[in-house]
Amino acid sequence: MLQAYAGYDVVIAGSFLLTDAVVEIARANPATHFVLVDPLVSPPDVPNLAVLTFRSDQAAFLAGALAGILTGNGVVAGIYGPAGAIDQANRLGFERGARLVRRGVRVLGAYQPAGGAPYADPAWGTAQARVFVREHADVIFGSGGTTGQGALLGAMQTGAFCINEGLAPSSEPSCVIATSVKFVDRAVKMAVADAIAGEWHSGVRSLGVAQRAVGLSLGNAPELTNDIRERILTLADLLAVGSISSR
Repeated sequence: MLQAYAGYDVVIAGSFLLTDAVVEIARANPATHFVLVDPLVSPPDVPNLAVLTFRSDQAAFLAGALAGILTGNGVVAGIYGPAGAIDQANRLGFERGARLVRRGVRVLGAYQPAGGAPYADPAWGTAQARVFVREHADVIFGSGGTTGQGALLGAMQTGAFCINEGLAPSSEPSCVIATSVKFVDRAVKMAVADAIAGEWHSGVRSLGVAQRAVGLSLGNAPELTNDIRERILTLADLLAVGSISSR
């Protein structure tokens, strides 16, 4: 299928499922620029292939900071996918963010256990959120595909705040106060603009807050005061210039 587009100047491959195919087609068509978006595993270096990855750990850091600011019980929690590299980075980012803004905060966390479909076990996510609420967590970060979406449902059912990961679902639970977001459109526009300008960059590009490729989108909940919004913006600025780190 990708071969049909090989005559164009730039071809965007928008799924990690296309990783092997786009590497093969790029090697066979060196005059075409290819852009692969957010693969799970970085492919081999090909001169006409740019790979866009996203610092989701920075968005998770901001989510953790917001959780640390909002918690009334001093306990927050994150629910993640099956302990892959991205899941571990997101967990570390969330925990660092929470602890930066609130000394002594208790940060709970759990990875999706083996046995279920990776990133697709909402029932476990719901049950785990309920476990954490029983341990007094009042802000839940739901990460890891539909596993994380299940965590949001559990948070909503128990009255906790929740923070979503990724694009907002079509039916967003009422507990969602913020969403950690990858701005894929901005990253792709950047890569295409570089190609058009003759400034092509092959290989892996890790894009984060500094490139406005990830961030925390705050909702309209009354608890999100102007002061809180300013604190999150300040933390994002500090991440962008490297004054603080999510790792």
